[in-house]
Amino acid sequence: MPKFAAIIAGGGASGALLAARLLRKSVDAHAVVVDPRERLGRGMAYSTSHQQHLLNVPAGRMSAFAEEPEHFVGFLRERFGDRYDAASFVPRPVYGDYLESIVREAREFAGERFQRERSTILAATVEESGVRAICEDGRVLYGNVLVVATGNASPASWFRATADIVSGERFCASAWDERALISADPDEEVLLLGTGLTAVDAVIGLRSNGHRGTIWMVSRRGLLPHEHRLFDAPPDTNPDATSMHDLLDAFRAVATRPRAWRAALDSLRPRTNHLWQALSVSDQRRFIRHVMPYWNVHRHRMAPEVAKTIADEISSGGLRMLAGRTGTIVQTDRGLRVPIRLRGEERTLDLEVGRVINCSGPAHDFRQLENPLIGNLLAQGIMEPLQSGIGVDIAPSGALRDRNGVDSSTVFAIGPVRYGTLIETTAMPEIRAQAEELASLLVSRFASTVSEMLQ
Repeated sequence: MPKFAAIIAGGGASGALLAARLLRKSVDAHAVVVDPRERLGRGMAYSTSHQQHLLNVPAGRMSAFAEEPEHFVGFLRERFGDRYDAASFVPRPVYGDYLESIVREAREFAGERFQRERSTILAATVEESGVRAICEDGRVLYGNVLVVATGNASPASWFRATADIVSGERFCASAWDERALISADPDEEVLLLGTGLTAVDAVIGLRSNGHRGTIWMVSRRGLLPHEHRLFDAPPDTNPDATSMHDLLDAFRAVATRPRAWRAALDSLRPRTNHLWQALSVSDQRRFIRHVMPYWNVHRHRMAPEVAKTIADEISSGGLRMLAGRTGTIVQTDRGLRVPIRLRGEERTLDLEVGRVINCSGPAHDFRQLENPLIGNLLAQGIMEPLQSGIGVDIAPSGALRDRNGVDSSTVFAIGPVRYGTLIETTAMPEIRAQAEELASLLVSRFASTVSEMLQ
């Protein structure tokens, strides 16, 4: 019987879980995971070495398998005894260990059916027999399907920084650059471009690495993520709600019921993607422009311990928050000067810092990504940008839709790559569901192909 081969571009949480699911669903399935990192399963989110970088939700909600809700808690119990329980906000490196253990088990179960290529896919072509993928190291791979599982993108280029500034030693294009959180001068002032979870991670990482100087954060609105709490009382909600007005109602709850808004917002989660897709393109654009910043800080929250650390930093003056727009960054004898037009004020603050770190979060305009595979798929018309300006067109099955709106039978996507078509697709509940559904779909299609060949 012929083998079914899925080439998976990316070995973070999305790619790793898909491979594990696929290999267990069919003994004829073959998974080829292509990723340049040394360790699979971790991706960008769980590759951190800082134990102070915590998960943003408690362990009881982080199982990689929906049908085994205690799977991650069981891993913790076996590894750490009573140190953690279902309510614990666990260090992200520990969760990386958990995902890596799932990859290891899949490898042991599948044997030669699990192939790992430590490289990056630069380009792919759809052929009559399937997909041909070209890797950075020159290797050419052939498979029945290609799954784009490249995870969250790096931040978009900071348009107020010239090429000379960006290439210099004092500007870091991403908080996850190797040198970003290690200061040559631990007393220098640092500016973080962004005030979301990436910036919060940067503060934690800088302090963990011994940085002592003042840290500045700036964004247009100066909004910090809120704190995650476990015991908010559930509010009165409308279980039959079906429109985007429900999202706005959740924000109104912040003002009218400040102790219950978290539950109000979380109660919408099962329907959020449906509500998002029901919006017109113009309404999606308005939501992105006016509501998305507030949505993000309420929906994606800090662990309580992290929130306390950030609050202590602010109260001590070690972390200073700014709301405003940055001007063109200028090199000086002592570092970088960043003009900031403060929100609601006429004055401009000229901030002198030793370094600037771009913490603006993942870019979502795929046309601007520095990802060779995505650029190649866009150029061929296999992948098509959405009119909203964020993400690309992807069918509910995970199949990419081409420039003619036709669902691909050979190229799929999973995880954060689906952002834009979906608004909830980066957290474990969504990723594990997508991995299960896509693995089932691919095995089903393979089975029908085999059946036809035997007739």
